[in-house]
Amino acid sequence: MVQVHPPLESIRPLSPGEHAEFQVLQTLARGLPQAYALFHGVNWAEARPGADLHGEIDIVVVNDAGDVALLEVKAGTVSMDEQGIFKRYGASTKDVTRQARTQFDAVLHRLRSEGLGSGRLLHLLVLPDQRVEGPGTIAFPRDRILDAADCVDLCGCLQRTLGAGRPDAAVKASVCDFFADRLGLEPDVSILAGALRERVTRIAGGLADWVPRIESPSGVIRVQATAGSGKTQLAMRLLRRARAASRAAAYVCFNRPLADHMRDIAPAGSRVATFHQLCWEAAGSPLGAQQDYAAQARQFVEAGAVAEPAWDVLVIDELQDLQPDWVQALLDRLRDGASAVLLEDPAQCLYTDRQEMDITQAVVVRSQENYRSPRRVVEAINLLRLAPEPVLACGPYQGEHLEPAIYQADGGGSLVRETARAVQRCLDKGFALDAITVLCWRGRDNSALLALERLGNWRLACFSGAYDERGRPVWSDGELRIETVRRFKGQSADAVVLTEVDFDELGSLQRRLLFVALTRARMHVEIVMTATTEGALMAQAKGAG
Repeated sequence: MVQVHPPLESIRPLSPGEHAEFQVLQTLARGLPQAYALFHGVNWAEARPGADLHGEIDIVVVNDAGDVALLEVKAGTVSMDEQGIFKRYGASTKDVTRQARTQFDAVLHRLRSEGLGSGRLLHLLVLPDQRVEGPGTIAFPRDRILDAADCVDLCGCLQRTLGAGRPDAAVKASVCDFFADRLGLEPDVSILAGALRERVTRIAGGLADWVPRIESPSGVIRVQATAGSGKTQLAMRLLRRARAASRAAAYVCFNRPLADHMRDIAPAGSRVATFHQLCWEAAGSPLGAQQDYAAQARQFVEAGAVAEPAWDVLVIDELQDLQPDWVQALLDRLRDGASAVLLEDPAQCLYTDRQEMDITQAVVVRSQENYRSPRRVVEAINLLRLAPEPVLACGPYQGEHLEPAIYQADGGGSLVRETARAVQRCLDKGFALDAITVLCWRGRDNSALLALERLGNWRLACFSGAYDERGRPVWSDGELRIETVRRFKGQSADAVVLTEVDFDELGSLQRRLLFVALTRARMHVEIVMTATTEGALMAQAKGAG
């Protein structure tokens, strides 16, 4: 069948005239060879100094050479006299001759102005319900009218009149783009990304708007919300409100890179730290010394009951990564009348020894709406069942289907080559280098890529494992950021290249790691994996289907 724009199945005729047009369109779509393309209901416009002209062409036929036939379908009865051809619609009468002349002149002028006027342009009047007796008129030659008799072999008549043309793929593509209203636009990804971030921030503000209004008798609110639901916005709203009210506020999480990131954006005066940072500070350990985190955590918990209350507002993030006694020790440091908001996502728990928490008297709020991730990425997450509950795709950006690149796990440079190619594909799509983050599935001690200084043409910006005298992470001097999935949890980038993905079975930990990695991207994801991993994911997707 010939390609039709828009597709036949999307056209819903209502009036008798529209049904007649649709029948003609169906006949042509089924009877013409593949050399032709059909366009239905084409709205045209011509810019003129006085006033722009607008109209609609019933059917446009384009052949292999880019030649064009404009079909005006008039069902029912039309009248012909010395003044022209007329069609009556209720109480009004339309001058078909003038309509055809205006359409032909406008389309010819537009084609020429766009540099597409070298081909033939015909205008055909289709009368499926009437026969023409005798010759044509001065405005409509007989061979430009297809009456009821001609419509018996409509496709043959059109082929004899327009012909298939000498194939010219470039010209035909340009003419088809013209009638399909396809502009040759290149997206400015940087502008799109900025606008997208603003829009996502606006529509994802639900948690930040209504959670602070909830009253909890215990002062504790537990927010169980998926990635991209607005938990960070909520945390920032709470810290800003506390700062404006001159209340002592603290933000505590588990992941050091997340704490470093939040420290950069939190309002001045807010206490931002990981749980273990609080532990070694309470133990009086010097900055930069080797820390015994397990012993310090025990001391912090034991001292919780007698510790001096310090905070009026407490935000605990990554609750799923903390232990219950750690959380209770933090809550013990709240002053009278204080409030605490606990943020968690069970799908992002990456530690197998964590225990379920029962925080008594806490008001629980749940949200499965993801506003950050591309909708196609959320579809993949749900297809693979990476989260305990289906995630709702609420973001405004559609994105692309995930198309993995395969590398050979036995070495030979395949991993490096495929990862570099994935980065290049992001660049080709318009993403700036500083908008791309490479995420390694393997940890720092086992990653082959994190040991490199360069990836392809780019110097890598990698965490060195050390901190400066102010406790800030020290990074290598590079232009392309590379991180592990675990360290990048809680952060995001416009484009993410997930690489080194290698597992035999999609177990619970692999699900959570993959969920974390995929939800880091705001616009685009590239995945570099082994064939074994691809097989495991395909088996999961097939089983889910």
